[in-house]
Amino acid sequence: MNPITEARLAAALDSVPPGDSGLRARIVADLALSLHHSGRTDEAAARAGEARELAEAAADRLALAQAHNMLGVLARTDGDLTTARTELEHSIALAEELDEAPAQVAALNNLALAERDAGELDRALELTGRARELCAAYGDRHREAALENNLADLYHAAGRDDEAMAHLKRAVAIFAEVGADEATRLPEIWKLVSW
Repeated sequence: MNPITEARLAAALDSVPPGDSGLRARIVADLALSLHHSGRTDEAAARAGEARELAEAAADRLALAQAHNMLGVLARTDGDLTTARTELEHSIALAEELDEAPAQVAALNNLALAERDAGELDRALELTGRARELCAAYGDRHREAALENNLADLYHAAGRDDEAMAHLKRAVAIFAEVGADEATRLPEIWKLVSW
């Protein structure tokens, strides 16, 4: 994990008022994601479980959606697609109930990745398309471009190269529109990654 990110998350945890388990759960879930991205999967799994427990104790449904999303990401990484699907579907349902588009997009993207791993390309395309539409609706152009890129990869894997090229061109156009800031220079923004 990036030491600066870890220090910021630790400081954020230290600043959480006593008894605010919901906020603590969201920060712990963010920490789990950062640990996961740095390859520290055992620590990430422990933190994701802690986030779920805190969210349940606080009855914080948004934090619970985030925790289920993280648990789904970790299950997918472990190759447990059944658990990944279950966790991610819980996350999507909670995010939809709360009308939290960014949380929906994250869980839809991650479920699409699990479906792709399972060879369910049509389902992965449908989920990624829904995520992209939500992103476009709330204006997250970076993630919209990443999802366009994911669609290009999925269409290519399905042997539908004309559609793949159309989505790739849209991804490039959006990235060019938003500019070459730090996010677009990071290679993971172009990959099929979880968030």
